[in-house]
Amino acid sequence: MNNIVKFIAVSILLFVHHQSVAASDVELEAEILKQKDQLQLIEKQLAELKTTLITAEEQRQDDKLTSHAKAKNWQINSYGSVLYKNEEVYRNIQDTNPERKATTDLERVVLEFVYDFDAKWQVEVELEYEHGGVGSTLEYDGFEEAGEFEAEIEAGGEVIVEKLQAKYKANDYFTVKMGHIFVPVGLGTDLHKPGQYFSTERYWSEATLIPQVWHETGINLISAWQGFTAQTLITTGLNSEYFRTYQWVATGHQKRFEQVNADDLALTLRLDYGNIKTGKGFGVSYYTGDTTGNRHHNTQIGGNGNLTIIGFHGAYSYDNWQVRGQYLLGTLDDSEAITNANKTTPGLKPGNFAQLGSEAESSFVELAYNSQALLNLKNPLYLYTTYEYANPIKKVEQGNATDRFNKASVAFGINYFPIKNIVLKAQVAQQMYAQSNLDDSSSFSLSMGYFFSI
Repeated sequence: MNNIVKFIAVSILLFVHHQSVAASDVELEAEILKQKDQLQLIEKQLAELKTTLITAEEQRQDDKLTSHAKAKNWQINSYGSVLYKNEEVYRNIQDTNPERKATTDLERVVLEFVYDFDAKWQVEVELEYEHGGVGSTLEYDGFEEAGEFEAEIEAGGEVIVEKLQAKYKANDYFTVKMGHIFVPVGLGTDLHKPGQYFSTERYWSEATLIPQVWHETGINLISAWQGFTAQTLITTGLNSEYFRTYQWVATGHQKRFEQVNADDLALTLRLDYGNIKTGKGFGVSYYTGDTTGNRHHNTQIGGNGNLTIIGFHGAYSYDNWQVRGQYLLGTLDDSEAITNANKTTPGLKPGNFAQLGSEAESSFVELAYNSQALLNLKNPLYLYTTYEYANPIKKVEQGNATDRFNKASVAFGINYFPIKNIVLKAQVAQQMYAQSNLDDSSSFSLSMGYFFSI
């Protein structure tokens, strides 16, 4: 009996001890889990603290840059281009056999100065040095016989003030530009820097109809809302004394004169959706203005020589692809009278005074592909093709319009950016003429452009 009691007692003691050990193990495991949770919490807090410190440092750097940018209320921009071209050219309108000629051209060097007076007022000056040549001005002498034009050679290279504007930004929706400003007809006023167009030269089709990077003195009211941008301009107009068949009204730009006649003003309207410069936008432009009043010999023409131009333009980019295009259609009243008057203008060499077009048109489309990823390159290499067309004498007031200046071209080329501020271009092109006795001609061109901002 005693042995049984002893056995039971020992068993109870062993059970109690086992339960005690088991309880200790559970407590230990619970404590370990608790310590792990605390460790994870500390690690999380340390990570959050590290992120907070990094963010604070980044914010401090951003604030420093923003403060510096706010303190720096000026900016200097510059761009330029050099061109080599080997092409078949027709010497004059009677020539039906083109000859090959190679040329180089220091096309332009542009300096732009921007100064912010405060958050609302800004002034911008843009100077362009063209072709590295000698400049000249043209003035009208009304006391020389019946009144003549006299050219004066100026010292140094040719310099053009393309822009001298003051800008007032009332708010995010309304801005005013005044002074010597761009006329937003044609994509040339948006895409005129070497890295903004793919061809080795600016679009010749646009330059056949209107002044390229058109600039006049006046005022521009700009409204922006929900992705739309509307512009309304009143500016000085063109002078029909210099209208020509081969460039229609482009040569009527009064930049050659010391003083610009402003008897006839022009109205320009433009509406855009999106942003052409960033590659996603489209729009329409409308220009109208009389041209007779700005002539020095305006008594020779009875009509007002009204000029109207309608333009459609757009740009789209997706992944590595970019496409741009525009279409211009213009009409000129009293084109026959302007032609006859220009034949007898004293002091001017008539040149080619063939019939001016009462209607003219031009267009282009440009498609490019960035092959950087495809070819595993470190820098962008664009392959592009461009189609251009222009006819400055599509219709005439009397008789039949000549096809001599009805021309189109197809070009293929590359743009390579060794660094982001320099572009190297190469292009081959073929020109096609509507006139039956003119053979197609070819050209090869190279170009180098730069652009920077400080």
